Amino acid sequence: MDRRLIRLALALALAAAAVSGIAAFSRDFWAPDEPDFADAVREMVARGSWLLPYQNGKPYSEKPILYYWAMASTTPLSGGDVHPGALRLPSIAAGAFLVFGAGLLAGWRGGRRQALLAGAATAVAPLVFWQAQFIQIDALFTALLLAAFGAQMMTELDPRHRPRWVWAFHVLLPLAVLTKGPLAVVLTGLVALVRCVLRRSLTPLLDLKPLRGALVFVALVVPWYWFATRAGGPEYTYDLIVNQNWNRFLHAFDHIQPWWYYLEKIWGDFAPWTLPAIVAPLTLRSSGLLSRRPELGWALTAVLTCFVFLSTSESKQGKYLLVAYPFAAVLLAAAVGEWERREGRGLRLFRRYLLFVAALLLGAAVALRPVALRKAPAFAGLAAYLAVPLGVGAIATFWALARRRREAVPAALALAATLAAVEAAAGPVVFRAIDVAKTGRPFYDRIRPLVGDPGVPLVYWGHPYRSYPILQLRRTTAHVVTQKDLLAWLEANPRGYVLSDSEEREEWTEPELLRLRIVDEQPAGNARILLLRRP
Repeated sequence: MDRRLIRLALALALAAAAVSGIAAFSRDFWAPDEPDFADAVREMVARGSWLLPYQNGKPYSEKPILYYWAMASTTPLSGGDVHPGALRLPSIAAGAFLVFGAGLLAGWRGGRRQALLAGAATAVAPLVFWQAQFIQIDALFTALLLAAFGAQMMTELDPRHRPRWVWAFHVLLPLAVLTKGPLAVVLTGLVALVRCVLRRSLTPLLDLKPLRGALVFVALVVPWYWFATRAGGPEYTYDLIVNQNWNRFLHAFDHIQPWWYYLEKIWGDFAPWTLPAIVAPLTLRSSGLLSRRPELGWALTAVLTCFVFLSTSESKQGKYLLVAYPFAAVLLAAAVGEWERREGRGLRLFRRYLLFVAALLLGAAVALRPVALRKAPAFAGLAAYLAVPLGVGAIATFWALARRRREAVPAALALAATLAAVEAAAGPVVFRAIDVAKTGRPFYDRIRPLVGDPGVPLVYWGHPYRSYPILQLRRTTAHVVTQKDLLAWLEANPRGYVLSDSEEREEWTEPELLRLRIVDEQPAGNARILLLRRP
């Protein structure tokens, strides 16, 4: 592969990492998931135990171990403690890899121009940016799954180097499973079966050496599951293996959505590239590029397989479909290249679409401050930090469309640069400004003298258990989820303290609980966090 192409893809990845890194190091841990993961790592490090993550002193069964190890590996950078920015480094690196992979695949046979567009489109897609600066498993899992898909594809398309690609697939797939469970096996397996149907041959499956792959899988995955389930006990084992996989897919207990959910989510998660990316396969098929460039057909297979399969699950979140977007960006870049080559109706329509999006961004730049003054006057002063890059970028897009009338890529790149500038400004400006409103951290600074001592009785009310309080107070708490249990705890600890929030407190009906006095409170999110105690 051309070294210049690799350097270009790497440069795009580094630029994406810089943008997400600015946001990642600009704020504290945000609910709901970030404090839970951060405290799980903190307790692992404090215990010196690397087999299991813990939450509030108990084994934490939210997914397998690899992501926790990746986060724990960053703690030496912050003096052995957990730091918001440092713990986000695995997500930053994973997001950069998605950009690198999209650029590399698009440029393999499409050239540097398509590599640049695919990488840029992936980098600024809202979901990619968000996951690349957030502490969640999905960015790392998606990067490993994308790499496994890439090795699987090259096993089929690059016979000369097939042995090395097969070995890469055999290693990457278990790593993805150790990150988020067996979903990686299901998706790669389904893609292999679809490829077999399309080629009317078992070759795409047999070339992966499934027997040897199974042995490598067992060697890499089973040891941790064996030791972890023995150490965690039956409840941990059930939740890790059954509840987080089988039940979440077929009998969802959260994030329950209708089958058409992803048909709605893709418009925001991959904006503004969704519409042209949907049209792209039609152009690629009519032009014969799907046949002449088999990696495009493979990318389309991966996108459609993941989309259809994940739509059948009861539990749905936009981030589950993250792996589809680098492939979609590759298809988009190839279609744009074809539209430019033909200089026909496709190019005209895409240029008009870019003009429409640029006009929307310019309108948003003009309207941002007036809307902020009405809806969120406390933050209206921040509007200029977003309005300026929006307005300048929109004008730059207009200029590119006017100057390069037979092209669309320059205008698309100007649009991508606009979104990147807005995302870069969002971290140090918007995220930092709303940080206290999201976390309520001053509340924990104030109550630390009262309840920071582990000997002071403190109970957390509510389900699920969220770790931000113990992450800030650096102690464990009791945990109750029924009013009866809370009354019993107060009877045993009459001078103890209760952590709750205003929304959950409104559900109380027991007179004794309603008489608890508020010791301290703080707005956080959509409610107020409360420290309560008997009068």
